[in-house]
Amino acid sequence: TASPKLDLFLGPLAPTACPGAAMPQQRRRLRRRGGLAVAAAAASAACACAAAAAATCCGAWAGHVGFRLSGQVLSYVRGRAVAPLGRASAAEVSAVGADTAAADSALSAGAAGTFEEKKDALKRCLAREYRSFFRPFEEEFYSEDVTFKDPLNALEGKAKYRSNVKMLSGESLVGNVLFSDGFIDLHSVEGVPGEQQRLTTRWTLGFTFKLLPWLPQALFTGVSEYTIDSDAQVLTQRDYWDTLSLGRNGAYSPEGALAGLGDLGEQLLPSFLRRTEEPPAAVNGRWALLRRAAEYRVYRDVKDGRVFAIPAPGVSSEDPASSLARALREHGLAPGAALLTRPSGRGEVTVVEAAAAAAADRAADDEVPGVVVERPHPWSGEPPPE
Repeated sequence: TASPKLDLFLGPLAPTACPGAAMPQQRRRLRRRGGLAVAAAAASAACACAAAAAATCCGAWAGHVGFRLSGQVLSYVRGRAVAPLGRASAAEVSAVGADTAAADSALSAGAAGTFEEKKDALKRCLAREYRSFFRPFEEEFYSEDVTFKDPLNALEGKAKYRSNVKMLSGESLVGNVLFSDGFIDLHSVEGVPGEQQRLTTRWTLGFTFKLLPWLPQALFTGVSEYTIDSDAQVLTQRDYWDTLSLGRNGAYSPEGALAGLGDLGEQLLPSFLRRTEEPPAAVNGRWALLRRAAEYRVYRDVKDGRVFAIPAPGVSSEDPASSLARALREHGLAPGAALLTRPSGRGEVTVVEAAAAAAADRAADDEVPGVVVERPHPWSGEPPPE
């Protein structure tokens, strides 16, 4: 009999618990009958199963096993490029930050220090944990009763949190079976003005789900909100996704029931069933995804650092420029100069006159109108601490 802990991770993969358990029969019917409708049914069933498995096994940041810093091509520690994108090893991170980590750990474990010093140590801890894929998980910075919640999961207690991050870091069989090509771009680790016992991180997450034969990639952007105690230990962590929870002036609110499973499930569909596809320039790394909102995307041009926005894939409007500007303003962003972008080619981003932008519907098929996102914006601050 499986233990409750194994059931937590493996339950959705069992035939009795999996909506896609009838896949062999569906494949036989597909071979006999053919047709798009049967293929769609089989793919949807597989995705329902996969989404359930991923939802249970993802936990904090849904399966990230890599690290990138704000879309840069290399990972950086103390200003030094240590490895290609997403491949910085725990040993490399530890080697350049061991002294700082030891001092921070001593502060958290009870060494003399002010609250602000301990809070700064926690910020550095969070940045290290992202960079090293939680190898190690610095558990002295977390309360025994720490809680975690995101659109897919809810966990209580340090033991469950520890088990979850071990899975995410690739130290469990389940994580290695389910996920590959994972990464997280850490954009910031910041305090909350006027609230001393809160911290916020902002990130972009992506991973490939290996159980489906078409190997879909899922992408998420959002924030993690932490509450901490008087010793700067983490009491709660609440994750929000931009697609589900981003509201007026950039504030976040709880998502609807099952919304996270729906977002994940749609991304796991094969391309012929998916309503939208992310631009090739974003997939191939020429653009770094900063915000995946329902109506628009915000990217950083890796070549020149420009932050800009374009309509989300599949979003159409009679006046796309006005609709885009309105959506940005609603979320507290300031639209600037008009752009023409080429998401399907080399990812060129060109500032154009307003008249040319208005005529973008007569431009080449691979051109998409957009706007510069003016500073200050959530991605214009200092990089995460070391």
